[in-house]
Amino acid sequence: MNKYTGRIMIVSLAVFILFIWNIYDYYFVSHSIHWMLRSILYIIILAVVWKFGAYFDRSKLLIKQLSESQRRYKNLLDETKMVLDNIQEVVFQTDGEGNFIYLNPAWTAVTGYKRAESLYSSFYHYLPFEEKSKVKTTLMDYTYSKSQEGRLETTYRKKSGGEFFADVHFKMYYDQDGYLIGTVGTIHDITERKLAEQEWRELNEHLALKSQKLSIAGQLAAGIAHEVRNPLTSINGFLQLIKNEFPEKDTYFNIIFEEIKRIELVLSEMLVLSKPQAIHFKEKNVITILDQVAALIESNATLNNIQLVKELPEDEILVDCDENQLKQVFINLIKNAIEAMPNGGNITLSCCVKGSSVIVSITDEGIGIPKEKISKLGEPFFSTKDKGTGLGLTVCLRIIKDHYGHINVTSHTDEGTTFEVVLPVMNHRSLLEPV
Repeated sequence: MNKYTGRIMIVSLAVFILFIWNIYDYYFVSHSIHWMLRSILYIIILAVVWKFGAYFDRSKLLIKQLSESQRRYKNLLDETKMVLDNIQEVVFQTDGEGNFIYLNPAWTAVTGYKRAESLYSSFYHYLPFEEKSKVKTTLMDYTYSKSQEGRLETTYRKKSGGEFFADVHFKMYYDQDGYLIGTVGTIHDITERKLAEQEWRELNEHLALKSQKLSIAGQLAAGIAHEVRNPLTSINGFLQLIKNEFPEKDTYFNIIFEEIKRIELVLSEMLVLSKPQAIHFKEKNVITILDQVAALIESNATLNNIQLVKELPEDEILVDCDENQLKQVFINLIKNAIEAMPNGGNITLSCCVKGSSVIVSITDEGIGIPKEKISKLGEPFFSTKDKGTGLGLTVCLRIIKDHYGHINVTSHTDEGTTFEVVLPVMNHRSLLEPV
């Protein structure tokens, strides 16, 4: 009904005027116009008035639609402004010369420059000197090829004097003659990602260097073991013959044979380092393995005035492992703990499950390891002991790595050291679960 309001009002007004005119003509003019002609004239007048009313209604509707469009446009502008004001990425627009003609508030948050001082200045102004030539060449290539969009990574200067890495993604607009008339795009701060990539590269380089060292150490160890073991066997045999001729020198010969055994032990460790051992995985209870290791090492601990304290759960904790290799690891770590306690004390052997891992802890009350040496533990031929080779822990680390686990070390000088062997657990029953 609203779209006919104007027409109805105008026609009603026209009918009223015609009615007054008709009365006037009837009483004062004495029927100057024949009634048929008068009717035709009324119809024509009403038709014209209706037509003008239609124009009025149409213009009123257009004005209302225009007003609604303006309202929607304003709402759209407000929403767009709100998005641009709150987005964390820098949104920019430049003219054909590369001067900023729009910057959202994120520009100030990221660079420190106020938008008012940055507008109508060239974006080249905010690039480090060494980056300008590279960026200019890239943009020229995009422009010559009439690319519609582009992307580049560069660094931007901050007002405070620092710099940040940026990923710039932009669209390029050209006129009908192919000339660049402007760009619009975003600047995303990727400093954290770049630093993470740099740390990752450094870590990979460190691991590659460490792997190379280990490989060289293995080759060297194999060569030394091969060259030394054969003459050592001959020396050991001849010393046995000589010992029989000088029974009064047994004490000296026993010392020599002990040292030869020590050399053979070092050679065995070197061969283990140089030649990977086959691993036969089986489902084993780590608690049983620890009990057996404790039984083997307990007499050695007692001789050194050391008490081996076991804090092991009664429930099974199953791991997929090579039992003999795990025993080798635990024996080696406990022996290291014994050697780190010249004055005796306690060694605590504990085990627990955290999440999907089992953690075996070996804690001593020894002299501890300085912080600067902890990071070097496991490197071939590095040892905190005066007569150590450093190969024992290297072999342990490799075995645990082959079992998809890792070893953590915490130590405090003159207080003690804790080695944590972390392995993936296959199946366990919580200690809180009722039996």
